[in-house]
Amino acid sequence: MDNYLKQIILHLTIRVGILVLLLSLVYLFWYFTYDPHKYCDETGHKHVDGGLGLFIIGFLITQAFYAGMLIEMIYLFIKKQRNLAFANLGFLIISLCIALVFMFLMN
Repeated sequence: MDNYLKQIILHLTIRVGILVLLLSLVYLFWYFTYDPHKYCDETGHKHVDGGLGLFIIGFLITQAFYAGMLIEMIYLFIKKQRNLAFANLGFLIISLCIALVFMFLMN
């Protein structure tokens, strides 16, 4: 039983680490390359909304990650590794519930 728990924790840690790595790379790319005054000239400010682009790219990365976890969950069910498949399912349900709570609290 202890081996299953270690395997599940390692499995979820790797998946969460991949998501954090992807989102942090996008944030760092945005942080070092975004210039809000790029289109400003002498006549006035013409700011662009870089935060919206960061949100959209982060949203797309998160959705692709969730789709990949769903495909992996189906694959694990077919391979008869139900413990890891249910761990993926639990992670998906909990993370989507947390996202829903934040979405309604920020509104």
